[in-house]
Amino acid sequence: MNKKTIIIPALAALMLFLVIGIASACSCINLESTEAKLDNAAYVFTGVVVNIQTSGAYANQEMQEVTIRIMDNWKPNAFPESVNLKVYATIDTGANCGYNFVEGKEYLIYAYLDSETGKISTSSCMGNLELSKAQQEIKDLNELTNSTGNNPPSTNQNEEESIFSKFFSWLKNLFS
Repeated sequence: MNKKTIIIPALAALMLFLVIGIASACSCINLESTEAKLDNAAYVFTGVVVNIQTSGAYANQEMQEVTIRIMDNWKPNAFPESVNLKVYATIDTGANCGYNFVEGKEYLIYAYLDSETGKISTSSCMGNLELSKAQQEIKDLNELTNSTGNNPPSTNQNEEESIFSKFFSWLKNLFS
């Protein structure tokens, strides 16, 4: 058998797999600086995920309706909801640019108002981070917005602070 007969189909198959792999992967321009992320987002805040509901497909992708208890915010000064905010994200399958939240975890979230749905949404392209990995970014946000935040986020998970947080949230909900 001729070497060309084997090599050419093998190269063609390899090229096909590469093109399919590139075409199906998430592709977005990752914003490098905190300032670029802040400018790009309509909403910038920290919060803890208190509930996740998986809803029907939107554009053939499963959606997460994530309820987030706001801890701190930088943009805008006030949120549409005082304590809990609903944020929408497609479930990340590796082929899209979705973002997978985990209930109970704290995040620094960059979000936008989806013009098609009118809902506050986010994706992996926005630059979201788990709060434990966002301390430098939070310092940068404080400097960029000339603030120390409305409620400085806490990454200390000790039991006393957790109980105090829950009690404060309960009181806030009671009187709102």
